[in-house]
Amino acid sequence: MGGWLTDTLGLYGRVFQRGAVLAVRNWPVGLAVIVYAALLSAAMVIAAPLGIVGGFLVYLVMVACSSSALSLIERVVRVGRARLVDLPSGFGAYFGDLLTVGFLVFGLRLVAGIVLAPLPFLQIVFQLAVIVFLNALPELIYLGRHEPAELLAASYRFIGENWIEWFPANLVLGVAVVLAAMVPAGPLGLVGGAAMGVVLLFAMLVRGLLFLELTTSGRRAREFKRRAAG
Repeated sequence: MGGWLTDTLGLYGRVFQRGAVLAVRNWPVGLAVIVYAALLSAAMVIAAPLGIVGGFLVYLVMVACSSSALSLIERVVRVGRARLVDLPSGFGAYFGDLLTVGFLVFGLRLVAGIVLAPLPFLQIVFQLAVIVFLNALPELIYLGRHEPAELLAASYRFIGENWIEWFPANLVLGVAVVLAAMVPAGPLGLVGGAAMGVVLLFAMLVRGLLFLELTTSGRRAREFKRRAAG
């Protein structure tokens, strides 16, 4: 247990330090959040009188923005650098994958909602299970290179194998995001938006780096490396 804890803390030290360095080096990428927020706001204004069609339009814009964000994060994780000029090219990078995954998760929740309608406690358990076992979907989409239909099962397998290393780090990152959300908005919301963007960038980079570490080196490999280092 002591050896595993030492290995895990060493792992966290590496990915958090590397994530901080990359976030500082690429801080303008965090400002993309402001661009996405502006696009979504514009889409909501346009979609307001369109009813259900408008809601679907807003969802498509949201998926496109998510695709662009994942594309930027991938560039930083893989090559250490991304620029805001790379933002437009990412709108279609993972659009199809995200759309398919969103449809599958929606269908899963819809069926579960119907089947578990008489059992509200089990509905809560199911929703928690979805949050837990599908937690690694973003990283699997832009780093795992799985087919869309395989992503749900791949996330389940990853969490099943690595939950004890994955969730403590994500809890810390979640607290950081909550604290960033408390930053005063400032003029036109730019201060709060910038703070949230940079913290989200850091959080997603750490997640991506941690995902790569966990998928390329198992617990035994980390233990062997520690013992070899003396």
